[in-house]
Amino acid sequence: MKLLLVGATGLVGSHVLELGLSNDRISKVVVLTRSAITPNPKLEIIQTDFDDLPKSANWWQVDSVICTLGTTMRKAKTKAQFRRVDYDYPLAVATIAHQYNASSFVLNSSMGANISSHFFYNQVKGDIEAAVAKLNFPR
Repeated sequence: MKLLLVGATGLVGSHVLELGLSNDRISKVVVLTRSAITPNPKLEIIQTDFDDLPKSANWWQVDSVICTLGTTMRKAKTKAQFRRVDYDYPLAVATIAHQYNASSFVLNSSMGANISSHFFYNQVKGDIEAAVAKLNFPR
């Protein structure tokens, strides 16, 4: 199985990366990242600008995608920047992966995610969950 991991340098993503690299059922882990990652024979590192994701690249041909991409309001500084990282980027990845027939998309979201929440953070998380669900991945 070939896995695409987005957000591999964060807290959750770094653990997912470790598990993916140690799992014998996964033949390759493709990582989209802005940061440097320690090389591994099983790893394909794609340094990318999430504002300008390439829409046609062979590495999009994967079986599954795990997206742990996210930020905090403290790092983002503005609601617009937070939404860009936690909504726009994951949706762009999901949309392209779906076009390349990835069979599953796993989104690391948040407890309390709800489109109707009065809290901006939970609202954005609810928005991205709903948007990814509309893509109708098989799993």
